[in-house]
Amino acid sequence: MGAGMAHAYDRGKALRGLAEIDPAYPVPRVSSLLREERNAELLGYLQAEAFTHVFTGDMGSGPEQFFHDMDRALREAPSFHLWADIPLCRYRCHFCQFPTLVTSSRTEAADTTAHRWVDANIAEARSWAAEVPALRTTPVGEFCLFGGTPSVLPAAEIVRLVDFYRETFAIGERTSMRAEGSPDSLTDDVLRTLRELGFTALSYGIQSLDDRLLAIANRRHTGEQALRVRAAAERSGFARVDGDLVWGLPGQTVTGFLDDVDHMIEARFSTVVAIKLHLRSFHDVESAIGHVSPAPWENTRVREQLARRGYRWPSLGQQLQMREGAVDRLTAAGYYEHPTTYFPRREVGPELWRSLNLDQDKQVPQVGIGLGAYSWCGDAEANAVAVPGDYLRLVEKGEIPLENVTTVSADHREVRAVQMALSTCQPLFEGIHRSRFPGGSLLSGRWGALFGSLAERGLVRIDRGAGSVALTEAGATLVEAVMNTELGR
Repeated sequence: MGAGMAHAYDRGKALRGLAEIDPAYPVPRVSSLLREERNAELLGYLQAEAFTHVFTGDMGSGPEQFFHDMDRALREAPSFHLWADIPLCRYRCHFCQFPTLVTSSRTEAADTTAHRWVDANIAEARSWAAEVPALRTTPVGEFCLFGGTPSVLPAAEIVRLVDFYRETFAIGERTSMRAEGSPDSLTDDVLRTLRELGFTALSYGIQSLDDRLLAIANRRHTGEQALRVRAAAERSGFARVDGDLVWGLPGQTVTGFLDDVDHMIEARFSTVVAIKLHLRSFHDVESAIGHVSPAPWENTRVREQLARRGYRWPSLGQQLQMREGAVDRLTAAGYYEHPTTYFPRREVGPELWRSLNLDQDKQVPQVGIGLGAYSWCGDAEANAVAVPGDYLRLVEKGEIPLENVTTVSADHREVRAVQMALSTCQPLFEGIHRSRFPGGSLLSGRWGALFGSLAERGLVRIDRGAGSVALTEAGATLVEAVMNTELGR
């Protein structure tokens, strides 16, 4: 069932990187497993800096079929997840691989750009509502104001955009309202505006609390600012505040990253996201949203220049020490992993959109509206155009600017559902699987053989009495590699 590696694999180089660790910290617990020849694909996946972001279909298709499949799925779903993607940022981080536009430093020009992109988002949303009628009536489980950095919008534009979505879609009292932002744009005024509009969940990228590392990544905020936003959001009445950290940054040490994790725990973030820095071009990765302009750090010469300046890139072994050390500290502080790389406090629970999208018993449709946005249901998935000029031209013509549309065969639908469920790092249950896929089984047939092999290698634990399959600690660490090499795409 594995898809195999589609990239060059230098096993010797990978093993040397795995062996290079910080002697002040334990050897990564997954090291011995990764050295085994039978796990070569897992090590190769890690070496390639691959990236899992979307769960693709397996057959080419077109927009008309996609809209038909989405409308049918929405009519059957209890709710769906709705994104409004505003691609604007005040600057571009040197690791950013998403389709974004940097706004002018002049207020008048920036406001004009903001107005145009809100207009475009509203125009596309209107086209969606006309093409997929069930969008208007299916309850919105969570609405997310996404980016880019939507908090750079003027308050009046945020109000105009959110008011339109409330009037057009079934956003009600039970809808979770989430907004994304950055420490330098989440001012008291923006937080107040978001709360007045009903937002109760806030997510923002921090990446590091080390000002030196933030500066070389072209982040325009300090670590202290990032922590101040956490406190300000709580004062403003946000029930949930989630923050992102990145491990594997140039110049980052194991000690430095784990200190950041400790500060996040001390600040009592609702979720601490701890994700590996990915530098492999999205164009080379099937399971990623496309972009137009490469991130500066995708360029090997730029990376080499940083290393010569003393910003050494952490080895694979050191990165795994960061990951495992973070898990240990977060677990001890009452956090758990759900889904992979997301660590919510146990009493708070997972971010709703992740739970809606990925949990084995839910996996409701998702509709993303905006530049490069991603939408999917059980039978199909699609990306929006990521080239700004092309996107605007299509939207202004009244079209929904989709590209890379695929459908999901009956066989692959089951594969994709298992991939999604496994990525939650929560147990998979035989009863739920059989109810969704009559005749299917996690404990026998092809899945039984696959999970049996993973169990022999220490990656999953099978409990036949409970009818469940669960990732081991090593399996959770390597779940992206397991999904993309063992389960197929």
